Amino acid sequence: METYEPPSDLEDSDSDSDSDAPKKKKKKKAKKDPNAPKRAMTAYILYSNATRADVKAQNPEAKFGDLARLISENFKALPADERAYWDGKNAEEKERYAKQKASYDANGTF
Repeated sequence: METYEPPSDLEDSDSDSDSDAPKKKKKKKAKKDPNAPKRAMTAYILYSNATRADVKAQNPEAKFGDLARLISENFKALPADERAYWDGKNAEEKERYAKQKASYDANGTF
């Protein structure tokens, strides 16, 4: 230990070669426009938003993760006609987003 010399800050200990190649710069993330339209919600998210209060009332002791698990189980167990209802709501949401996105792309606002 008497002869140990720690590596200097200038040495690159992660590189396997001793080349003098320049380091890659990180790409900066483009800032998101706050005026851009929000993405369309999925059928599950629409169902979750509509039923969360009811599930919370039935299970007041349930935590956030438990509520999500219960809502997920309920959504998976939906009958075909009720599932079609939420899929239709999702289709309406997609149409809304497409219209707003087209308007935003055309003139920067929706």
